[in-house]
Amino acid sequence: MIEHSKIYRGKVTHERIGPVDHTFTYPMTFFSFALDELKEIESSTSLFGYNQSRPLRISDSDFLRGSSLSISEQLNEFLPPEKNDERTFLISSPRYFGYAFNPVNFYLRMDGETLTCVVAEVNNTFGDRHIYPLNDLKPEGPSKWTASCAKDFHVSPFNDMSGEYHFTFRIENNELFLGVDLWKNGECAMKTWIEGRGLPLTVGQVIRHALFRPFDTAINSMPRILWQAAILYYRKKLQVYKRPSPSSIHTVKDRDKPDDCRDII
Repeated sequence: MIEHSKIYRGKVTHERIGPVDHTFTYPMTFFSFALDELKEIESSTSLFGYNQSRPLRISDSDFLRGSSLSISEQLNEFLPPEKNDERTFLISSPRYFGYAFNPVNFYLRMDGETLTCVVAEVNNTFGDRHIYPLNDLKPEGPSKWTASCAKDFHVSPFNDMSGEYHFTFRIENNELFLGVDLWKNGECAMKTWIEGRGLPLTVGQVIRHALFRPFDTAINSMPRILWQAAILYYRKKLQVYKRPSPSSIHTVKDRDKPDDCRDII
């Protein structure tokens, strides 16, 4: 029985505050996969595959360093081992008939209802991947945690490399809110977040998602990104910053060095 994994129906929002205002919101369906349930989800429906070719698919090689190890084993490089009743959840969208682009994935380590640590995994449109290990979470109440870290990975061509990220995680019953704000010179320059209401990850929910809501997930991320980038460049005349070569030790995939970031454990 799949007890912990869920499917979330909600929205994704980007709010750019400077140097020009620009906000958009799209409907979004995303998943919370308990990593220890991936094989069980696969066995419950022929629509979902774990390292298998199915209409919906999660593959170990699509995450973190993309090595031959399982996602859980790869995480051991960045998070301490699970203790006692801890469980790790992957917040992401599966491949849909082989395609997906997830701008950000989250690995949430939970001890019951308490969030103990997080890895934020960022993918840019240039083919690079970077992780931010967040081991120093600050509780802001019974169901809210915050964290911050310096930005050291190029994502949007309309932002330079300066600033720091402020993360907000709100996990409350079946409600999930994951926010990432970019701060520069003591002011918030951009707010981004996903939020949704969770439902049990049943066979029926997988079928409904696969048949009726395929474009609410990561399959539609790239067209939306390109459309919004066109607005920022052509209509709002924002400055474009070239992609610098990644230099952080936490960049786990560099398009210019495709073999250097794999199988390093």
